[in-house]
Amino acid sequence: MKKYLGLACWIAALLIPFRYSILDTDLLMNEQGQTNNMVGLISFVAVLTFFFIGYWLVDSAKQSTDHGHGH
Repeated sequence: MKKYLGLACWIAALLIPFRYSILDTDLLMNEQGQTNNMVGLISFVAVLTFFFIGYWLVDSAKQSTDHGHGH
């Protein structure tokens, strides 16, 4: 179950648009000529969070199936 939740987190991370965090920063200019890229920051942090949570879930699922072997 944890493995499937981890894979779902990875898929969710890949579905978050990176458009504002990497590519289209020109669209984020305000009237004073400054860039307000809060949307890009939030999407970047969300992607990192989903990747690490997904890794933790998949890795913990592997560890729970490997205990009991005498290697």
